[in-house]
Amino acid sequence: MLSKRIVASLIVKDNIVVQSIGFAKYLPIGSPEIAVEFLNAWGADEIIVLDIGESRTHRLPNLSLISALSKVSRVPLTVGGGIESIEVMRGLIKGGADKIAINRAAVVNPRVITEAARIFGNQCVVVSIDARKTKGRHYEVFIDSGTVATGKDPAVLAKECASLGAGEVLIRS
Repeated sequence: MLSKRIVASLIVKDNIVVQSIGFAKYLPIGSPEIAVEFLNAWGADEIIVLDIGESRTHRLPNLSLISALSKVSRVPLTVGGGIESIEVMRGLIKGGADKIAINRAAVVNPRVITEAARIFGNQCVVVSIDARKTKGRHYEVFIDSGTVATGKDPAVLAKECASLGAGEVLIRS
């Protein structure tokens, strides 16, 4: 039987940890470095840092922030936000990320999942799926920090991503 793990998720926007309310409003919480230190002390088994500012503007992830967080984290660090290519993944892993979380790329270029799993191993590839209820009371996959509807069913996408090589799937709703 698998043991239970505590995986903490930090949503970062403009280098500040925020609380997301319905993928639309964001309340500032504080410094990512301090948040990681607290999560270490509280016994988190893994930390996921999702930079929503990068995905909305299609900027590259902040490598200096990731490097700083990896230096204070005592547990595996998963990083997501604005990751579209193998080159960006490679830079993040060199900068201290243990795993890479992709969202938009999994929908618009699913081949990147297979390529990343081949290069880095499937244990390194996390697909992050933002799911929102639609008017028909069904869940739908959204990209770009929950702002763009895709018409895809979250369960179907999760299975597709797993078959392409994703080692983990993170559902956010």
